Amino acid sequence: MKRQLETTLNSIKTQFGKRSFTVAELYEVLKHSEADLPLSTLRWRLYSLKASDEIEAQARGTYALSSRTTIDLKLSPDLSKISKELRAEFPHAKLCVWSSEFLNQFTIHQPSVSYTIIEAERDVLESVFSFLQRVHKNILLNPSKKEVDHYLLTKTKSIIVKPLIQRAPLTTDPSKNAIPSLEKILIDLLAEPDVFSLYQGSELKNIWKEVYHKYPINFSTLNNYARRRNLTGDVEKILQELNLPTYHKEKSNDPA
Repeated sequence: MKRQLETTLNSIKTQFGKRSFTVAELYEVLKHSEADLPLSTLRWRLYSLKASDEIEAQARGTYALSSRTTIDLKLSPDLSKISKELRAEFPHAKLCVWSSEFLNQFTIHQPSVSYTIIEAERDVLESVFSFLQRVHKNILLNPSKKEVDHYLLTKTKSIIVKPLIQRAPLTTDPSKNAIPSLEKILIDLLAEPDVFSLYQGSELKNIWKEVYHKYPINFSTLNNYARRRNLTGDVEKILQELNLPTYHKEKSNDPA
């Protein structure tokens, strides 16, 4: 079986390279050398290759070779301390802590200000805000554009507390702090231009382009979150503008 997995992986590398492929496309390739290959066997091979991190799923029935490159998004000691305090105070609440500095590795210009973003479920949002006010300064709760312009962009360090969208795609850093996935960050930049005003225009396009070319994007996750934020059209538009292909959609008569 190991030999068959290696043969399948070599076929993927030879026929598709770095581009994504559907189950149907791979099935057609392998049928030339394995005419009696059951579709169930192919699915099992794909499952095994995915489990061993040789390939990654990009959408239902769509795969690509794993880039094996992961982004190192981890909180600074100060932010990790805030995250730990919040988890201790609100042990049952879903929270997310990150910094706008995450974005600087993808931008053309380096902003002179940075801010911490703390997202919490709506039913604990004001409690989180009040808790942070005890020991921190320059905190804004779900700020308007005017508040962002007048307060956030005039302070070197600030904290924004805002609602966490339900079922937002989160991940964890090495210290088990909840942080946003790359897919969430990309969509939030589109959804909240006022909060992320420093990262609009050419910077927004550059961030999308840099993330796309450097790191694997789960387009199923990206599109699901975009739908929850009513941004499906915006995602399609920016991908087209930047000439960034996504994945190959399967035809209705393709095996899935």
